[in-house]
Amino acid sequence: MPKANRIGVCYLLLGIFAWTEYARAETSHPVVPAYDRFHSQQPSLEGGRILFNELGCVNCHRNKTNLPSKRGPVLSGISKRVKNSWIQSFLQDPSAGKPGTTMPDFELKTDEVEAITHYLASLKGPTAKKAFKFVNIQRGHNLYHKIGCVTCHLTGDDPDASTSDFPRSPYPDLKNKYDIHSLSAFLYEPHATRPHGRMPRFPLEREDGGDLAAYLLDYTNGDSSEYPPLANEKADIKLSRLGRDLIIQHDCAACHEFPRSERLPRIHKTKLRSDFKNPIGHPQYSLSEYQRESIRLFLKDKPSRASTTSFLETLNCLACHDRNGKGGPTDENLAFFSGDPDLGDAGRIPPSLTEVGYKLREDWLKEAVLGHTKVRPYLNTRMPHFGETTRSLAKRLQSEDRSEQRHKLQAGDIKSGQTLLGTIGGLNCITCHNWGDRESLGIQGLDLSMLSERLSKEWFYEFLVDPTSKQANTLMPSFWPEGQASNQDIRHGDTKAQIASIYAFAKSGRGFPHGYPEVGIADFEIVPIDRPVVQRSFLDGIGTDALLVGYPQQFHYAVNGETGRPALMWKGRFFDAYKTWFSRFPEFEEPLGSDVVSWPDAGNREDSIYKGYRNDERGSPTFISQYMGFALYDQLQPFERSDSSILMRRTIRYTKEAQLQDTFLSHPIRVEVEESSSSDPLTRIFLYHW
Repeated sequence: MPKANRIGVCYLLLGIFAWTEYARAETSHPVVPAYDRFHSQQPSLEGGRILFNELGCVNCHRNKTNLPSKRGPVLSGISKRVKNSWIQSFLQDPSAGKPGTTMPDFELKTDEVEAITHYLASLKGPTAKKAFKFVNIQRGHNLYHKIGCVTCHLTGDDPDASTSDFPRSPYPDLKNKYDIHSLSAFLYEPHATRPHGRMPRFPLEREDGGDLAAYLLDYTNGDSSEYPPLANEKADIKLSRLGRDLIIQHDCAACHEFPRSERLPRIHKTKLRSDFKNPIGHPQYSLSEYQRESIRLFLKDKPSRASTTSFLETLNCLACHDRNGKGGPTDENLAFFSGDPDLGDAGRIPPSLTEVGYKLREDWLKEAVLGHTKVRPYLNTRMPHFGETTRSLAKRLQSEDRSEQRHKLQAGDIKSGQTLLGTIGGLNCITCHNWGDRESLGIQGLDLSMLSERLSKEWFYEFLVDPTSKQANTLMPSFWPEGQASNQDIRHGDTKAQIASIYAFAKSGRGFPHGYPEVGIADFEIVPIDRPVVQRSFLDGIGTDALLVGYPQQFHYAVNGETGRPALMWKGRFFDAYKTWFSRFPEFEEPLGSDVVSWPDAGNREDSIYKGYRNDERGSPTFISQYMGFALYDQLQPFERSDSSILMRRTIRYTKEAQLQDTFLSHPIRVEVEESSSSDPLTRIFLYHW
């Protein structure tokens, strides 16, 4: 390469760190949540490390950060998910297109922007899957503020959006960037286009993506098929070739993934010094003085390993969790964390990460980091998956948190552990904790049956002796205060022997703790065998007039006894009737099975009135309601397809043509709906698969 070109390349790479004058508005500075919350008060080496990593500097330079890699979005097929007009305006002025963006300004000319836009439009890639036909903006709003989105992003209708102590991850103009289908697909599976996990993948159903997209796009129509499509123009071949040359010139492949077929050459990495200059005409970052000085401090430092705390800050884990007194929900966000009020803060705030590498066993920790485990069903905030960036996190946490063995615990006695956990001569643990399928006798705490799979024996011992030292907001009392057993009858009051016995019983997997009521699910569980079963009960989500229908095929549903319309549907076990049959004050029950889905409008409606049901020759009930003054017949029953798969088939028969405009007709959430043809014009047939 000629000397002049080499010098030009060096200036280009050095330009990654260039900044415009500090006089530019504060809002134009790149927003990096980990830096802004924890390091923006004064320049720091760790703040510089995070900025160097998150601004993409490390992708062009050999200064290692030892933090999770971060690159920009995959650009394959970008015109199938993003509007070309938005791409063009964003390239023209990145900080205007997305305030606080970490994308530098390449100061492109108008004709260069047009050429690059055409090149990007030429890149092949998959088309985004369409959102479910029906989307619910209110449900999207509720999800957004319930599952954890609001911990990283604040929307315009959030009262704290303008008063936040530090900037949150900004949104571009979503309406000008996406259509409802591409935004829904991104929210459902963000790692398909952003595999480096800064936008984590939440455990969502596909229709959740559509509801969230409807909320973010302020789309009130409810029918996603009527949302204006992207309608991007095809790429001009001549302009796209010019755009490809510009992409190579600016080394965009350093931060973005392109189709392999493009074979874009890369410019070699260089190492950067702390006295870097600001070459004019190269990529511009509008850094604040503190951001700039922090990067200088990092570049002055000899290569050092990043702390696990910096790693967690980078992924924004500390937005929900605290570690060693740092992070956790802010005061302004605390109201958005919800769960079981009976458990206090422990029932709504995600657990602390302090000593988590010591607390959790290796296999469990790996799965927890990937978001594959859920032991706190009472928390509404969901643990997301951060993609490939978390591969080393479990090992980091264990390496940092584990020390020499602190306690030597002997082998426990299984029978003693069974007694200690129970209510007959024990510590009454099952009055607050679940045990497998058996619910506690009081508040619904963590399931203790899997404690030996989750927890290290040493941490478990320390926690039981002094619970508040491990979890400040716990409701757990100490039955071994200051190491002295409150129960002196079991294992001679030996604290270590008692705790080891509890651990041993859980590990054995044999039976249940003593003290569960003799009468329970095993005695009064209704199991449909030969024919369907209809049972009236108080059911959570429906009310005091629920009618439950169970089928031998283990497909079941419940009807609202006020409207005659279905409200819940589930698989597996049917129903435990003990409280319904014997309690003087029946509680609102729940289905015994799994995969419970609900209809979005299960409430009472004056325009649909329940009139009873009648059984066919096989015992399958048809529920009759009065709608628009005339009878309506609604039946659900299992249906076996030719491939042996079982669906739920719903047959609705109207008696008047006007009823076909059924405004009360809806389908359960998280269910695939297929309508079958019928020879009767007044009959509609739907197949439900979930």
